Amino acid sequence: MDSSGDWAFTELATERIVRAVENSPDGFLILDLAGTVQFANTSAVAMLGAGDQRALLGAAWVSLWGEEGRAAARVALDAAAGGAIGRFIAPAQTQASEPRRLDMVLSAQRDVAGQPDGVLVVSRDVTELEIARLATEARERAAADEAARQRSVAAMVSLTSWETDFRRNIVRRADAGGIREIPLEEVMNRYTPETRTQFRERAERLRLSGESYKHDVQYTRTDDVRGWYREFCEPIFEAGVCVGVRGAAMDISEEVAARESIQRAEQRLQLAIELAGIEVFELDFDQQKLIPAGSWETILRDPLREEDIWPDPFLTVDPHDQAQVHAAWIKALETQTPFRCEFRIHGRDGQEAWVYCAAEILQEGGRPKRAVAALLDITEHKNRELEILKTMAQMREHEAQQKLLLDELNHRVKNTLASVQAVAVQTLGGARDLQEARDLFIERLLALSSTHNLLVKHAWASASFRELVTATLQPYGYAWRFQGPDLQLDPNFAVTLGMVVHELATNAIKHGAWRGGGQVEIATTVEHGQAHITWQERGGPVVSPPARRGFGSRLLERGVGGELGGQVLIEFPPEGMICKIEVQLSARLRLTDGNRDGD
Repeated sequence: MDSSGDWAFTELATERIVRAVENSPDGFLILDLAGTVQFANTSAVAMLGAGDQRALLGAAWVSLWGEEGRAAARVALDAAAGGAIGRFIAPAQTQASEPRRLDMVLSAQRDVAGQPDGVLVVSRDVTELEIARLATEARERAAADEAARQRSVAAMVSLTSWETDFRRNIVRRADAGGIREIPLEEVMNRYTPETRTQFRERAERLRLSGESYKHDVQYTRTDDVRGWYREFCEPIFEAGVCVGVRGAAMDISEEVAARESIQRAEQRLQLAIELAGIEVFELDFDQQKLIPAGSWETILRDPLREEDIWPDPFLTVDPHDQAQVHAAWIKALETQTPFRCEFRIHGRDGQEAWVYCAAEILQEGGRPKRAVAALLDITEHKNRELEILKTMAQMREHEAQQKLLLDELNHRVKNTLASVQAVAVQTLGGARDLQEARDLFIERLLALSSTHNLLVKHAWASASFRELVTATLQPYGYAWRFQGPDLQLDPNFAVTLGMVVHELATNAIKHGAWRGGGQVEIATTVEHGQAHITWQERGGPVVSPPARRGFGSRLLERGVGGELGGQVLIEFPPEGMICKIEVQLSARLRLTDGNRDGD
């Protein structure tokens, strides 16, 4: 059988799996059951800061993790070696200047017998996700610190009060240094022309409106100092004429700078989140609110709404993953640790996406109040991972099939050689001279070859008895007839019955019906689970029992009795020899659908 196509498939599949693993952004390691590194792709080398693959090969995988993750690594490795799934998240102990935090999933690799013979480690760098979480926490702490600082300033600062007299063009100012009168021109000259113009315009609006106001004012001094004032002003009227303005002011430059710094930090964080494809949101369980920090559109085409989340947020999870997600959620609540899980979500339009979710849960009284969560779209990575695992499973299945085919081929070759050996021994042992032995041996090999050709036509699965008889008898050109139901034979039965039919045909030519122009009838019947095959000769010379038993008789007795497990009866009435074979129906010899008669 030509198996070159199967080998080509194996080489193509191997090339594809190697290329997919090597180009994957995820790290792939293959360990033996003791945890020694046998293979590492480029991403794994980069994640672990090993420099090249040689630095990892032969290393103890558990030793690559610091004290924080070593125990968890051992537990995950033992689980995978036992056939389960192991997983943990820990910082890698690398030579890089900045440690990388990795999320690892360990699964068993199995041999042809289905037993674990290695461990596949799939690593994903979740450092950016952790950075985003830490950045969010830092932003909240900074905001809290700034609020506390502002409260302290508000409690300690003394406001500067002032009064401008338009008639005298002076400013009366009261602060910690006392009350002073300063020429209006001197005060105004401290600021740039643009700022002076703004001050005059606001004073004019105040004079015309006659109403007080409170607002924040930006200023620029001539020494290039820029800042903000928070002012409260009201006009001063005498006899219906605005003669001045009085009010209070506080420098809020630091507050505004801090607020702008926070805004810029939030913008940078939001940009980093969007570039990384991370969705950050908050769940308020008491108010049943969904508060997104960005847009769900990066993961789902149709963004989720609050009515999609409440009253049960788990309904957005794929039904196949709900039990796993719920178990991880309960564990996070009970252990008061962050929630971590991979699962599929579905949008209203049926879109499916794989996500990795990390969440900090705020509890009160043992129940969740708020959760700040981040989702990372891992659909492409997951599809690649599933494709790799599927291809590896196909390769293992193909290897098992190849082994089965090779074992079957080896078995058939041995059987064929045994058949040839038996034919040779019987032919040479019973022949009168070398030429006769040569001719008989060639004839029997051709009969065996004819049967093999028929089996090859059917991929060595089985052969039809009718086809076998036709292939054996038709080349002789004598009259014969087949009637009765057809039988399906396994390869070994086909070889044995093929040799039997050939020997019967040879006998009919030399001593039987075909010697005198007669014909042969091959009939099959099935009764009570038994197949009956009858070879009956008619129209030939008068028949009498042979003086000695030849190869044909021995083949019938040994083949039918030994290989087929049946019985054979040979009769020699004067009108023609009759050979009756009886064999039990089984998976190796069974009745085919339909009955066909013909010449």
